[in-house]
Amino acid sequence: MKTFVASVVFLLVGIAIGYYVGYRYCDRHTSNEAMQAMVESLESHDALMASMSAHTIGLIDSGQDQKAVQMLSFPIASYYYVYASSRFTNEQRLKLRALIDGLASTNQIVAAQIAKEMSEKTNNWQK
Repeated sequence: MKTFVASVVFLLVGIAIGYYVGYRYCDRHTSNEAMQAMVESLESHDALMASMSAHTIGLIDSGQDQKAVQMLSFPIASYYYVYASSRFTNEQRLKLRALIDGLASTNQIVAAQIAKEMSEKTNNWQK
């Protein structure tokens, strides 16, 4: 009888240890995968920004200031549509929206790009 009870206790302890080790491995593996995906996403965004910035600097250096402003207005308009015009906003978004509104009031290219982005996205959404 003692042998049977000891066997059951050791079996339960073994199952508990195996479960714990398996759970920790799975948890760590999932965390590593999530971290890798986040790093890849950030790198992709950084690469896009670096490429766009390098191209924009090239336009400025060659004296094509209006094309440079046009190029820089795309992410501004996109941000304005997605975040700044949202009813779910915060103080940081409100500050950036005020900055963008001020820029749009003095720069026709930025204002036109924002208007274009708003109308395109609204028309696509209604379809």
